[in-house]
Amino acid sequence: MKIFYLISTLIISSFSLVFAQEVITIEHLEYRTAAQLEAQIGVPTDNGADFYRMTYLATGSDGLPDTASGLIVIPDSELDDYPLVVYHHGTVPSPDVVPSNLNTDFAAYAAFGSRGFMVIAPDFLGLGTSRGFHPYVHRATQASATIEMMEAFFEWLENEDTEWNQQLFLTGYSQGGHAGMSTHWELEANHSDRFEVTAAAHLSGPYSISGVMLDNMFSEENYLTIGYIPYVVLGYQEVYGDVYEDLEEIFRPQFINDIEAFHRGEIDLVTMNIRMLFTLNLICGFCTHPVQMFNPDFVTDMNADPDHPVRVILRDNDTYGWGPVAPTRLFYCNGDDQVPFGNSVLADSVMNANGALDLSSEDFGNLDHGACATPAVTAAYDFFRSFVVSSTEQSFTSNAIHLFPNPSNGLITIEGLELEENNKIKVFDINGRLMHKSVLNSNQLDLSSLNAGLYFIQLTNNRQSFSSRLILK
Repeated sequence: MKIFYLISTLIISSFSLVFAQEVITIEHLEYRTAAQLEAQIGVPTDNGADFYRMTYLATGSDGLPDTASGLIVIPDSELDDYPLVVYHHGTVPSPDVVPSNLNTDFAAYAAFGSRGFMVIAPDFLGLGTSRGFHPYVHRATQASATIEMMEAFFEWLENEDTEWNQQLFLTGYSQGGHAGMSTHWELEANHSDRFEVTAAAHLSGPYSISGVMLDNMFSEENYLTIGYIPYVVLGYQEVYGDVYEDLEEIFRPQFINDIEAFHRGEIDLVTMNIRMLFTLNLICGFCTHPVQMFNPDFVTDMNADPDHPVRVILRDNDTYGWGPVAPTRLFYCNGDDQVPFGNSVLADSVMNANGALDLSSEDFGNLDHGACATPAVTAAYDFFRSFVVSSTEQSFTSNAIHLFPNPSNGLITIEGLELEENNKIKVFDINGRLMHKSVLNSNQLDLSSLNAGLYFIQLTNNRQSFSSRLILK
């Protein structure tokens, strides 16, 4: 297994050097105005945006040339240049549900694009136009597909009117948090001479595949998204080739038909998950303990051998064993029901111990995995916005404007604000709903009519913009 992996890694690396940086096609998908985007995604927008599908020459999981796809978002504004956000998407149910089809994580990359960031969002290998089965949460191929799209994007951008301001930001949610950290690690380890990461925000990702996630999979705790487990096994088989000879080595025979149907593309991830939950309930008496999916001999062998071949593969796909140079934030929720927050806590501890220069984490509270996405992505935007420098735009700096107290009972002072008649303020809840809108003629803001919770404030005038999170008690 280790020899196979070494050979495949060398093949992937060599082909990456040969076949990277080639655009195959660019297709303009649509243009949406700022008003259309704000109505659709429910967050304040500064500009409209154009959406493009790119196909590019990439390195497949077998080391051979592949045609991969991804989305490009270009803002429509008067700026001379733009920062770039690389957005890594979350888990998708089938190969056609990808950014380049505008049908997964649209609100996230559209929000960045409508606020003055260029965005690229790779579909990843085995998804979109790429061949083969998707190597799910596989560190190396997530990074290679992303970096090869970056190379192709910059090749295309050379012949366009749009300019890059040399600032590069990385983010992604769920699987995208794992993928974003994979890309970040690879860029700083092996591509820092070409790409300097300005900042990164990794969001609720399964960074500890071999530890936190494996412990969760082998636990006697209820877990409803058990379809992730065979997805990982099938994806790693696609790359390593010898994770198993027969699926029954790993899973109980009752699950095999549904797993193989998913592998063949006959059912999607959601359908497989539902069927497997039904089977699991029959096996363990209306429980959803993921450990009951596995062949008991496999569990015994894994627990007895810290260097079991599958454990070695899982460790190879952990993403936190380094210390980033670029400022990095880990955003998560302690109520996450799909990706345990221990992934972020462990990554924070280990990466800081490994010498991270500026890394911290933030917990957005008892929100489940779906609800956590909005505050996490919004926090990533706020974090990136504090770094943005553009030739034609001036923004409020984090040092100039302060909201206090925060948390607040609803009566807020805005310190550092130059009073102007056109200071417009909007307040959104964590679901992106507009909860308050007014013109601010003083440095006092009364939001005491709103319920307790997490909110996002946007302040704009003709020249400047400022955004911040606010907690109401």
